[in-house]
Amino acid sequence: MNSTKIRVRYKDTDCMQIVYYGNYLTYFEVGRVEFLRAQGLPMSDVDRKVHLPVVEAVVRYVRPARLDDLLEVRCWVSERRRASFRFSYEIVSEDGATVATGSTLHACLDPATSKMIAVPAWLGEIMPVVGRE
Repeated sequence: MNSTKIRVRYKDTDCMQIVYYGNYLTYFEVGRVEFLRAQGLPMSDVDRKVHLPVVEAVVRYVRPARLDDLLEVRCWVSERRRASFRFSYEIVSEDGATVATGSTLHACLDPATSKMIAVPAWLGEIMPVVGRE
């Protein structure tokens, strides 16, 4: 599991200074990119070798996040199949309360052909499955 801090910016909020619902997917993306970076694989390197499109996204909203809140995005791999894997997420506030949870399912595509391929061994090695969700 990896953890990343994000401060809620003005641009992320609606007129009530509450995080707009679509921005949670952006926070998930920050979490998974930092997960890969912590494993020694910056997204720029990964993207040259394999494309990882999101084929399913789920967000469960528990309580609102607000302007200037400091959030912690927790990210882990919760499932891995032959040609896909699932990142799961939990976003928590400074007081430890859960703000949102969710997951994204990713396919593996060959960048040259755009055809689905098995999860490359080098990627699978740095993605242990954690049963949290």
